[in-house]
Amino acid sequence: MTPADLVLLDGNIITMNSKMPLAQAIAVRGNRLSCVGSNKEVKPHIGKKTHVIYLEGKTVLPGFIDTHAHVVDYAKMLTWLDLQKVFSIKDIQTLLSERVKHVSEDQWVLGRALNPEGLLEKQLPWRHDLDISAPNNPVVLYCQTGQVCVVNSKAIELANIHQQNNLGIERDPLGEPTGILRDSATNFVWNIIPEPTQQELYKTTKLALENFVHLGITSVHWIVLSEVELLIIQKLVETDSLPLRVYLIVPMNLLDLALQKLKPFENSFFKLGGCILFIDGYLADRTAALSEPYSDSSGNQRKLFFQQKEMITLANKIQNSGLQLVIHAVGDTAIQEAINITRHIDRNPAIPRPRIEQAAVLTPQLMHCIKELDLSVSVQPCVIASEFSVWAAEKRLGKKRVRWLFPIKEMLNYGILVSAGSDCPMEPLNPLFGVEAAVKRESVQKVSVFEALQMYTTSAAQTTFLDIVDKGSIEQGKLADFVVLSDNPESITDDKTNGIFVCFTVLNGVVYCSKK
Repeated sequence: MTPADLVLLDGNIITMNSKMPLAQAIAVRGNRLSCVGSNKEVKPHIGKKTHVIYLEGKTVLPGFIDTHAHVVDYAKMLTWLDLQKVFSIKDIQTLLSERVKHVSEDQWVLGRALNPEGLLEKQLPWRHDLDISAPNNPVVLYCQTGQVCVVNSKAIELANIHQQNNLGIERDPLGEPTGILRDSATNFVWNIIPEPTQQELYKTTKLALENFVHLGITSVHWIVLSEVELLIIQKLVETDSLPLRVYLIVPMNLLDLALQKLKPFENSFFKLGGCILFIDGYLADRTAALSEPYSDSSGNQRKLFFQQKEMITLANKIQNSGLQLVIHAVGDTAIQEAINITRHIDRNPAIPRPRIEQAAVLTPQLMHCIKELDLSVSVQPCVIASEFSVWAAEKRLGKKRVRWLFPIKEMLNYGILVSAGSDCPMEPLNPLFGVEAAVKRESVQKVSVFEALQMYTTSAAQTTFLDIVDKGSIEQGKLADFVVLSDNPESITDDKTNGIFVCFTVLNGVVYCSKK
């Protein structure tokens, strides 16, 4: 018997494998699991050079798979001021004063995760509060929840806010902008913020991907939004710089370019996997296509972005390219159209099943069709929580329809394959936050911790079924991609997993170890 490179003993190993749900120890040789079982069964794999870790009861899970993340957008935000730990407007001013010391006078200063309820003043700062610390740099601070930001006078000047007529521009009694922008008014500044250079983006993207690994994520379905991302990905793959496995999903307008530039570079860490077709928008801005008007906007139910004939042509092109068909469909009309598309295309059994992204407004009839056609659904549990707490889902849809908004438990009962992602950076990256959001759902849509974990492990692997032989569960012969947690998520009370942290992540060896 060839000795293992790594052995973990005395653990609580949740394998996500129904044939052996729990184990005590695992052995790793190379990048594969060579043994899974009891201490007694695994100890013979220990050799003179084997690295042995005693887990002392810590929990091991398969590496998390995030099936929906915008990596480069997240990378951009890593350079922003983190406002999660500010407790007053004075704290904000101190952070701004320190930042402007290290940037040129015309450089934008951006901040994220501002929570007015966490401030001593219990309100957002105004532009003059920001001007004190940064009179010459344009400043934009984004709130933790909702589409809200605060800008200073310089940013107001550059965005020509004074001349804009938008209800989202908050004004003082004299009619002057306070600096607080809401909803679509935030786009006035967002659209003029300079893009970072490709080199800057490459550097921050590497840091972003390392953060994924720190949270126990060993695979990510990277949703591409811009052409520059393809160049960054190409460089990451060419220089062997990916710290985790990437399943790339590109938009329709970049399909040909992606096939040309990236398909030749596929390896065990990178796969050009899917192409996403956006056929409607979102509930938050009432651009999702509904069969009946929005409850808070009479007569508005929005339309699909394409005619059916064009959608079928595009879907067939994706299938013929050898990529997974991913359809962004939020409203029930869009979901019905996604179903119609998959009925008309030439399904290729060698390609992962078509997948509906979001699938927000469902009905029993639609769920029956999704199961019948063997489609998968990708959801983001933290997005679901925000739809109710931030975007007023019940007001948008009414009590009758909101009952069927993201019905995860019902989909599982139908036997639909449901995977989960973060939608980072719009929502938190941490998969455990997603697990918590999924198990905190009220009434019939509440899922168990185990079901939530499945969405980030086995089910996520099955959405790209070519990977199911390698990922998603802890089994002998599979890739040694797993995470060690401080506690067992299934034993946590009050539906709270936020006290659990990642002790270390294993992916081709221990690639991250917590300092806690």
